[in-house]
Amino acid sequence: MRVNKFLAAVAVAGATGAAMAAPFDVYVGYADGLRGTGFFPSPWSGDAGVTFLGVTGPGADAGAILIVNTSGSSLTVDSVGVDINYATNVQPAWALPVTLAAGGMLILTETAHYNFDTSDISFVPGAGPGSPATTCAIICPKVTVGWNTSNSQAFSDSSHTLDTLGFDYASVGNESFNWRLIGSCSGPGCGTPVVPEPGTYAMLLTGLGALGLIGRRRKQQVAAA
Repeated sequence: MRVNKFLAAVAVAGATGAAMAAPFDVYVGYADGLRGTGFFPSPWSGDAGVTFLGVTGPGADAGAILIVNTSGSSLTVDSVGVDINYATNVQPAWALPVTLAAGGMLILTETAHYNFDTSDISFVPGAGPGSPATTCAIICPKVTVGWNTSNSQAFSDSSHTLDTLGFDYASVGNESFNWRLIGSCSGPGCGTPVVPEPGTYAMLLTGLGALGLIGRRRKQQVAAA
């Protein structure tokens, strides 16, 4: 399991304005059960340690967000907001808040078929099969997470997973995209993210505490709220 250094300089917009690092990792993916043989991101609904807010099955066609509690204690996710390029507040009415145990995982996706079809919401100008969007040079999706009542942070989907590379990927084929840390890599099958099991993560945090480290973070691109 890769462990990256704590990013002490990451600023979080909270009620107090204090600088801190988000106590969770944000992954993004896409689930397509409509077009031929595809795959859903894994873990998914029914897997151990997962709280799943949404519906799934053969009719699925939706972006998906995975939040992994890396804090070592319980974490309450109060809100999750999603902007897709020029469209704002496109998320369905997820049943939040949700409290996660240490190492727990929260997956958010469509709550009815096609009400979180993020590949169709707002395209990036000029993006298409021959010129996919892979940066925020023009614009890119954003996920904003609120937690523990008074904290909020925005994360940039700079590699364009939620909007499937800035265009409707159904024109190419199945739209399923693996989980990847938000902003970390581009393309349907890229990335091999390690999502810790709750028990494994608790052991990791104990070891880090013994070494006197404050915490751990994976690299994430953060957009200004």
